[in-house]
Amino acid sequence: MGFEKFGKEGYVSQTKITPMLSYLKKNQLPATVCQKCKRTWFPPRADCPNCKSNITEWTTIDGTCRLVTFTEVHFAPPQFQSDTPYFLGVAELKGGFRVFAPISGKISRDMLKPGRQMVLRPTTPTVDHTYYLLEEL
Repeated sequence: MGFEKFGKEGYVSQTKITPMLSYLKKNQLPATVCQKCKRTWFPPRADCPNCKSNITEWTTIDGTCRLVTFTEVHFAPPQFQSDTPYFLGVAELKGGFRVFAPISGKISRDMLKPGRQMVLRPTTPTVDHTYYLLEEL
């Protein structure tokens, strides 16, 4: 017996950040602003990590960013094995936000360098999946 029977995959359909998907589907990057301490959070947070307030408002941010680092994935979990090899990156957006995201398959390995200007964009590759992706600026 291997680990394939260990744990379960599942998602809770009820969440306080459900509006995030509607922003992504409109090609916008959502963030939340705490109404108590005025800090902005990306990815969005239902509760402020700074002051613990649960009173937040939605806003959008610019996806222009700078690649900090990246890795090339050759061995992946079963759901992603058919995509290997692929790249994942850490990028810093305006405002100091850092994001860990897949890098577009249209960008070759020799084009990836720390400091490269990129853009974080929402993508909907299938009807059931929406996420963001690092792409060429």
